[in-house]
Amino acid sequence: MLERLRQNAGSLGIKIAFGIIILVFIFSFGTGSFTDRKEPVVAYVGDEAISAREFQKAYEDAVTGMRRQNPSASAEDLNTPQFKQAVLSQLVNTKLLLGAARKMGVTVSPAELRAVISSIPAFQGATGAFDPAIYKNALAQTHSTPKRFEEDLKSSQLIQKLQGFSAVASMVTEPEAKGLFQWARETVRIDTMTFPVKTFADQVKPTEAQLQAYYDAAKDRFKEPARIRLEYLPITVADLAAAQKISDEDVKKQYEAGAEAFKHPAQMRARHILILVPANAPQEAAEKSLAQIKAIQTQLKKGASFEALAKNNSQDPGSAAKGGELPWFSEGAMDKPFEDAAKALKPGQISDPVRTQFGWHLIKLEATRPAGKVPFEEAAGEIKKRMAEERASEKINEILDQSMDQIAAGVKLAKIAQGLGLSTQKSEMLDMQALQSIFGLKKEAAETLFALANGAGAKTPLSMDPARGYLLAEKIEGAPEALLPLDKVKDKVVAEVKREEGRKQALEKAKEVLAQLGNAETQAKALAQYKAEFKTSAPLDRQTAISQVGGNPQMLQDIFSAPDKAWLKQPYELPEAVVLARINERIAAPEADWDKEKRLWIGQGAAAFRQEVFEALLKNLRATTKVEIVRQDLLN
Repeated sequence: MLERLRQNAGSLGIKIAFGIIILVFIFSFGTGSFTDRKEPVVAYVGDEAISAREFQKAYEDAVTGMRRQNPSASAEDLNTPQFKQAVLSQLVNTKLLLGAARKMGVTVSPAELRAVISSIPAFQGATGAFDPAIYKNALAQTHSTPKRFEEDLKSSQLIQKLQGFSAVASMVTEPEAKGLFQWARETVRIDTMTFPVKTFADQVKPTEAQLQAYYDAAKDRFKEPARIRLEYLPITVADLAAAQKISDEDVKKQYEAGAEAFKHPAQMRARHILILVPANAPQEAAEKSLAQIKAIQTQLKKGASFEALAKNNSQDPGSAAKGGELPWFSEGAMDKPFEDAAKALKPGQISDPVRTQFGWHLIKLEATRPAGKVPFEEAAGEIKKRMAEERASEKINEILDQSMDQIAAGVKLAKIAQGLGLSTQKSEMLDMQALQSIFGLKKEAAETLFALANGAGAKTPLSMDPARGYLLAEKIEGAPEALLPLDKVKDKVVAEVKREEGRKQALEKAKEVLAQLGNAETQAKALAQYKAEFKTSAPLDRQTAISQVGGNPQMLQDIFSAPDKAWLKQPYELPEAVVLARINERIAAPEADWDKEKRLWIGQGAAAFRQEVFEALLKNLRATTKVEIVRQDLLN
């Protein structure tokens, strides 16, 4: 078992536990016919369908989860085919496991489900007992219902039970656990000799012949892409909602009808300034972030505005633009260190730096309120917005059907918009990438627009992703792809030639020096000559060593398997340099810690082995069940 763990230590399967199951909720989505209400299907797992609704909701939940873990993740990072394929893979796993649970007779009783729900702190009152009103209110705030939540929770519990069965075959002996402890806790100091690419690139003087040859060989990289300009009309819930007229009387009735949903436990409202630092960041990085937050604290003590400093310095993308403002939150909603620090403040006071899993915070408590009911005046805006969106959602299919009829009849887009009480807009010249990014279009939809003749319009509304609505568009004009002449891209060509040649020279120099270091007669001279490039690292475990090797997995593997004091047999190319490396010192896992941590490592070893058993089950299910993707376009 330990050997398998060693061999797979770098794999996602070991690093990411399968236990995080993407829950599947009901939602509204569709790119099929606007008159045919049949639900489009993304994939089949055996005889079971994964609908577009299921997939889109799972994708949105995954995006939300990733942004909570990594607030700096960009929309482009989370809108890739690879990320969507990973979401679909999780949904397939869920279908497979629930099917296996049914065949094995695994069930979750109503009593078990009630026990789990009652144990969730977010649903408990001040006495620690389950509170039905809090439960319903909490679900309403996430646009869910008890029935929907309990169905998803039941699925999650079934899968957890199935996972638990693998524990029977997952015993780990003490010697195996100790081997894992020694492997994981071993650290090394490494010596590196670095040859920066830039140092060599700066010395390169490309000739005109070199530039011309590079340009000729890589012309595809120096083309101006095809571009188009559009007249367009977005049909979105947000746009339609803005045109809805909701009376104060209707809002009041909605407030009174949903009285339970507006009850809340004791709550706090705060602002914060966040400097990001991962929970497992090296001490140096944590201290650097702490110094940043302390510098901001010093400015606050001198009278600077918390809101202004939050806007300029906070690394929380969700609140920085609002001066660090957070919504009302109740006990259990925030990380415990954050919540404890906020509780200790009086309104208007600012905390000392507080460390959570996200990084360092400064917290300013704005207000507190006891358990009660959200006042109508405070709730009215949100109720009005929700009612407008609901009415808009009901109208959107009607409007799309009407628009399609007019498009088919040859009515121009401006006339269609006028009839809807809306106005068209005109874009700048956009290439394919910009078009997809701005409107959230799939590649196929963008290609449809590029293929139109000037003055022609798309025959159907185009779906904007994720779940933004639909786009009606006419092509005003287009410009074909064009090769840019060398004189227009010369600076770029020069930079690329210099970098390419600089990397070659850095690699050759590293090989030359490595040969000197491997010779007893020339080693001392080489170490003295390249003293400025020589560095010894702090002790590194396998995790922290990743940053030192620039993400080069071969270098990481070679370092931990190399003999001490021997230079590794090859140079390694990193993003900005070529390096030579050797083990300076190998530091064994501290033996004194073994007795204190023995039970932990036996448990971790069993958990890792259990994960392998569970993944073997999944692999077998995938091998024996037909999985068919029928809407690949939704994953692009």
